[in-house]
Amino acid sequence: MPVLLKQTGPWLIASLITLLSLLFPQPASSFAPWFFLSSALLLGVPHGACDPWIPGWVLHRPSRLPFLFIFFILYLSLSAAYLLLWRSYPLPSTIFFLGLTAWHWGTADASVETSPNRSWLLFAIGRGSLVMLAPFAFHLADTWSVILLLAPAAGAPPASFPFVPALLLAAALNLLSRPSIHQTIETSLLLLLFYLTPPLLSVGTYFVAFHAWRHLLRLSALRDRLAPIDPIPRWTRSVLQLLLLSIPLTLASLAFLRWIPPFLTSSFPQGENWVGPYLILLAVLTLPHAILVGWIDQKSLESSPSYF
Repeated sequence: MPVLLKQTGPWLIASLITLLSLLFPQPASSFAPWFFLSSALLLGVPHGACDPWIPGWVLHRPSRLPFLFIFFILYLSLSAAYLLLWRSYPLPSTIFFLGLTAWHWGTADASVETSPNRSWLLFAIGRGSLVMLAPFAFHLADTWSVILLLAPAAGAPPASFPFVPALLLAAALNLLSRPSIHQTIETSLLLLLFYLTPPLLSVGTYFVAFHAWRHLLRLSALRDRLAPIDPIPRWTRSVLQLLLLSIPLTLASLAFLRWIPPFLTSSFPQGENWVGPYLILLAVLTLPHAILVGWIDQKSLESSPSYF
């Protein structure tokens, strides 16, 4: 994918968010939960709403109705099972979500850099761990307040000390697995983003500007056989077509959001406290989505063998 779309765009957005948070810290804190909630429409949910058509794009065959029926049954069954587990075991479900997100985001970024191999795996572990550990290392109290929205009985926050060396190790693994100037810049920029901005703002920025955006670019390359040398307007047109395709399932997913609070707690949150149910919605959708993306990586490995 073109460097301008893969790197320059996300870097500019992350730099702008970081600068504005540094200049206006109080408004940034107030804005953070609303920005995170906006990802429901701003690439966050839409980037996964193209999932039913991905197998057809990968296998170069149309996704017919019988396949789509089976796909939805399996996809929704996984999500429903996870939601049921969340109702009974909220804290273990939350911890699993953090680990799953670290793996999913890390492998997604790794797949943008290289085909699956040993350095791909190390980069994935380093990048995913960095993104998940940074909010705990830099803003433990604020981050734990979000955890309590997911698991109200989680109790007091843990000690902050282990998160800092773990974050440094993740950053080192991220850099050493793919040593390059652009990775050094991106890793440094991400650390500044997470250090200088509230957790929901930094995680939301990464979710939208890095993860979701790059996933859509990857889907464009799969669906339309795009190459990095193709004109940028062709790439952007393809992404816009994907976003239009995602509208029905995005709206269906958000309609389901309304039923999560009464199912889990028998009450409705107010205002920014919708962050909790929204994160749970993302969690139950991430499980089948991450499995599907892992299948894409496996197919990529089969078509371009590399040795671990």
